[in-house]
Amino acid sequence: MKAFVLKKIARNLKNHKYIKRALRVDENLILMQFDKDRYYFDLTKGSGDIYINIDYPLSRKFQAPFDIVLEKKFTKAELVDVEAKERILTITAKNQNRYKEETVKIRFEFTGRYTNAIILDENDTIIESLRHISESQSSRVVKPGVKLEELPPFEIKEKEFEIEDLERYTKELFNKKYQNRLRQKKEAIINRINKKIKEIQKKLSKLDDEEKLLQKAELYKKYADIAMANLYQIKPYSKELKTYDFEGNEITIPLPELKNVNEVGNYFYNLAKKAKRKAENLHIEKGHLNSQLEFLENYKRLIEKTEDLGSLNYYKPPKKEKSVDENVAEFFIDDYKILVGKNEKGNIKLLKSANANDMWLHIKNYPGSHVIIKNNKLSIPQSVIEEAARLAVAFSKKNEGEVDYTKRKFVKVKEGANVEYGKYSTIKVKL
Repeated sequence: MKAFVLKKIARNLKNHKYIKRALRVDENLILMQFDKDRYYFDLTKGSGDIYINIDYPLSRKFQAPFDIVLEKKFTKAELVDVEAKERILTITAKNQNRYKEETVKIRFEFTGRYTNAIILDENDTIIESLRHISESQSSRVVKPGVKLEELPPFEIKEKEFEIEDLERYTKELFNKKYQNRLRQKKEAIINRINKKIKEIQKKLSKLDDEEKLLQKAELYKKYADIAMANLYQIKPYSKELKTYDFEGNEITIPLPELKNVNEVGNYFYNLAKKAKRKAENLHIEKGHLNSQLEFLENYKRLIEKTEDLGSLNYYKPPKKEKSVDENVAEFFIDDYKILVGKNEKGNIKLLKSANANDMWLHIKNYPGSHVIIKNNKLSIPQSVIEEAARLAVAFSKKNEGEVDYTKRKFVKVKEGANVEYGKYSTIKVKL
């Protein structure tokens, strides 16, 4: 945050008389509406700024103690004063509660790693702050009930330049920062997905060849048959058996170290069974890995197509996977749990485990993942349904399509993950 820009913003704010609303709209972004103008205070550590009248979705409700105090003290409040000093902006307001008039301040400190928003009473005692700072973190403590210690003055070295239109300048600054953050976040998520893709590709490359396993099973069976027919030639602890096969060809069979030669046949028969069973199960393991790979490729495409930071935060994978099932992916959108079937097993699992009032979604007339919005409330916000519908499209290998949605109780399972459904609505989605 440039100090000279902060002073220009402070002069602008002094033209206002009324604070219509004050709330947090993202982790580090506070919206305060002064009359008709919306000011967004970006409190990202080391990258703070203020933007005027940008378009930013109100997609999430923050309810930390700071948010409750912010809304209570500054929504529908009278603007009293605005002061800019170095990289600190202090807004003083009056609010009228049922008992008395109260003077409060909110202090925006754009000070690198200690960037903060601090709510104070008229005596500069801290009521709440976006970030609490303890004695172990800094000699300047920031927490409720403590009188705020003034920051020592610091020298500002920056080049000033002409700004013809302050609002346009802040919008351009926001768009530039927004695109950089979006790109960085997308790259971080895609790198994590690519890492998982490589792990699965490595597992696939290490899988045995089915034909070779079947050949090995035949060889072990042949060894067993020949050994059983030539037990009289085998002495205890013999390392090999040199004899003829059933076609009259010479053959040397490596023998296990067994005290009882009668066990040689069973030893090779068991090896033959294991090799055959492994060959039979190979396509199951390969199919499972390929379904995981397909899911991750669709996931990667979803991230690549997402151009909104809010949605990107919904879609980012958890740092520690705590999925209820390896065949089911889990997301959280505005505190609603969204479950996505990664494959047929996952789809069947969702259909069986969903409650009657959970919302079910699926792309229309096309194979794809079943999506469930867990719900114990009367209604689900349309914004949550729209985000879940994007997941239904993304995990059907499509870039756009229509998604049907209805309560789980109106979905009838025919066989496996095939269903019939009624009382549904349809939404158009484009990634």
